[in-house]
Amino acid sequence: MSAVIHPSTWTAAGVVGRAVGPVAAFLAMLLCAAAAHKFRDRARTAAAVSALAGIEARGAAVTALALVEAAAGLALLMAPTRAAGGWLAAALWGGYFLLLSRAYLAGRRDIDCGCGFGRAHARLGRTQLLRTGALALLAAAVAYRSDALDMPVEPARALAALLAGIALFVLYLAFDTLAGLGARPTGAHR
Repeated sequence: MSAVIHPSTWTAAGVVGRAVGPVAAFLAMLLCAAAAHKFRDRARTAAAVSALAGIEARGAAVTALALVEAAAGLALLMAPTRAAGGWLAAALWGGYFLLLSRAYLAGRRDIDCGCGFGRAHARLGRTQLLRTGALALLAAAVAYRSDALDMPVEPARALAALLAGIALFVLYLAFDTLAGLGARPTGAHR
């Protein structure tokens, strides 16, 4: 197999097909990191869920949410379960987008949405809405396109996808850090 990609394969379907692995790896890392964050800071997660959903979140709900995120992330890493993981991730981020949108439109912009990995509390704004909507759409695109891909994937391509996914995750973390600059420490908004 040649390492050179022939220009005739640069169709929209070809480009999207080659992007599925790296994007799936990125989304998987993000979901697993979010699950770990929820396990690490259960109180903040419970407060964010309560503020956004309007229900009192307890330890079991936080644990269940973290486990579903981790399951979606792990499913995205494996080619045979990638589509299911993508649809689950799209549902998670889609629901989160709806909750964020409801709070934003109601003018509740000073709540801690739990949107970042840091200890800072950023005001709820269009950045969080755009980011969450984009993640839901990316997950749905991965799920939709994964159904059409040939399985299995050769190890070299899987490794390249994983490395590209790591690069995307590092860029995401940089964006998250930049978006959080000037944010107040969690708890300062009360």
